[in-house]
Amino acid sequence: MDEEPSLSETQKMQVGPRCLAVIWLTCIHVCLGSVVTRSHASEIDLRLSLIGQGYQTRTATGQLLDRRRLVQWVDLRAQRLLDINGFSFETSFRFNAELGFGDDLEAMGGNQAELMLAQIRWREIVDRLDLALGRQLLFDEIDILLFDGVRVDFHFPAYFSARLISGFSVRDRSFLGSNILELDGVEESSVPVPLIGASFGFRYSDLWINLDYRRKVLWESDWPLDEERLGASVSLRLWERRIGLDAGAVFNLVQDHRDRLRADAFVKLPGFTEGIRLEGGYLHSRPHFGLDSIFNFFSPAPFDEFRGGLRWDPRFKKLKHYLSFRLSYTHRSYQSPVDGELNSDNAGWEVDGLDFDGRMRIGSGSWAILSFGYEDGSTGRRWLVAPRVFTKFYDGRFLVDARGILTSFKDPVQENQHALTIGCSAGLTWRFGEKHALMLLAQLNRNRFNPAQFRLLAVLDLAFHFGSAGYFK
Repeated sequence: MDEEPSLSETQKMQVGPRCLAVIWLTCIHVCLGSVVTRSHASEIDLRLSLIGQGYQTRTATGQLLDRRRLVQWVDLRAQRLLDINGFSFETSFRFNAELGFGDDLEAMGGNQAELMLAQIRWREIVDRLDLALGRQLLFDEIDILLFDGVRVDFHFPAYFSARLISGFSVRDRSFLGSNILELDGVEESSVPVPLIGASFGFRYSDLWINLDYRRKVLWESDWPLDEERLGASVSLRLWERRIGLDAGAVFNLVQDHRDRLRADAFVKLPGFTEGIRLEGGYLHSRPHFGLDSIFNFFSPAPFDEFRGGLRWDPRFKKLKHYLSFRLSYTHRSYQSPVDGELNSDNAGWEVDGLDFDGRMRIGSGSWAILSFGYEDGSTGRRWLVAPRVFTKFYDGRFLVDARGILTSFKDPVQENQHALTIGCSAGLTWRFGEKHALMLLAQLNRNRFNPAQFRLLAVLDLAFHFGSAGYFK
């Protein structure tokens, strides 16, 4: 007697995402149906973007390819569904098309459809509780997370709040998945990654405090790869928001070490120095890449970064609308690995950088901008100068933008790895409606490795609003 066929482990793991896909499609059908039948109550915002570009890229063998790409974005937000306040649906869909490569099409990525967002949200489903279901994008101190699942937000009295999440992390081969947030070097896979998370927040006036927790479990070749991290952040403003502090930390509970520490502060000077802002910051980061990532070759160790800067926006009547600039200095140091372990006493890499951005008004609706950057240290010497001029005319319906770039780099290790790059670009933007625009941009770059590289970019951006009073542009 033949044995009954059984599902493989991979097929079993795909059951969850497929069920979620059915739920999403059903929700989309119900929501859009309610929009059509109850349009007098619903509010709909629709945004369509079409991005076309043609440019040249050089392969590892030195061959110069003419690449053409087309990207389509559709963003939809519908509120007051089913005549219910706080009940909404939001989705964001992107389609990438590669054109004109022939045999090289698949090697360059091919065509790809990505569902970046598809969630049903119900605010105040019960007193002080919000519910969201579907594909969601979450920003917190730990990371940027794209997941399929459920999110519950609790709003407690006395300025406290909490959040619970559960579901599956979206991978590049998930249903309409995306690799935007995948770690570099991680192999493509559709194996589900279950996750759970929680956060706790406190908000009072200009004081914000957040605590975040998240755990993921990835099974590859019958081996669990856990990721469990704890994050904390605080934001504080004092003295009528003239003094500010933002800080955060992420701790890896599995490996028992710090992943990231950051702190940024600013002070706006009073009196005759009003308009001057002093800035300072610190960052400690441990690279978090896949084991097969090429970036491990460059920086497998943590680094520390110190920043300081000055920003000046004049408050004098003759200058405040005509001039502003920002100057900043950065020092970055990398620890060196010794016998597989980090040794802070061992000399590492040192990099110093200086950045300047300034702008000056040269006429009605016209500005001249200059950006300069310089970096020198163990990783080599780099500098960049980028002037820019733009002007508006016909009541702001047209904008002309011209830019130039001059940049140089020199590798301290590899011989003959240095180049001076010269580039220029010209752009035109036409606003033919309150929320409609067409942008055209042409760029040309040249250096000793690439005698000439040309890029042409066109963007058509359309936004619509449908409400109880009808259609609005």
